[in-house]
Amino acid sequence: MLALLCAASCKKENKNEDQLPPATQTGANTFGCLVNGKVFIPKGLSGTGSQNYRGVYEIFTGRPYLKLIAAQYINNDFQGEMYFSIDSFYTIGTYPLRRNKNRIVYGGKFFNSCGISGFDTSTYQFGQYNIIKHDVILGIFAGTFSGKIKPTNCDTINITEGRFDIKL
Repeated sequence: MLALLCAASCKKENKNEDQLPPATQTGANTFGCLVNGKVFIPKGLSGTGSQNYRGVYEIFTGRPYLKLIAAQYINNDFQGEMYFSIDSFYTIGTYPLRRNKNRIVYGGKFFNSCGISGFDTSTYQFGQYNIIKHDVILGIFAGTFSGKIKPTNCDTINITEGRFDIKL
């Protein structure tokens, strides 16, 4: 009986562990994914107190363009950042990750100090964005994403179970 109680108490989940946000379409300003199985969500504030999850929707050279930036800070210490750009999307649907458009840029301690700059077009990227909500009038964009990224001097980064829901 004592062994059963011990086994049950050992399986309790830690309520303070990071968890992915639910996949919503309401403008909930949520973002999250698994990076090599580890939860990445925006958290903390930068030393300047700036918001760590933000987005921009604009018409760039005649094409709709959405960019999302999600960062992590622990005690004002930068841990990592993901930057997504989705170029030339006009409606809901699936858009592939590519080297020069629709890409993921990241860097920081969270990614074992691997990084891709915004100008790097040589890094292998494979995956997709699924735009589920595209409401320019209300400024709500929501979707899912997944992919694999192979930087030149680092191991492959696997991004799974990604989701975002932002109201601009």
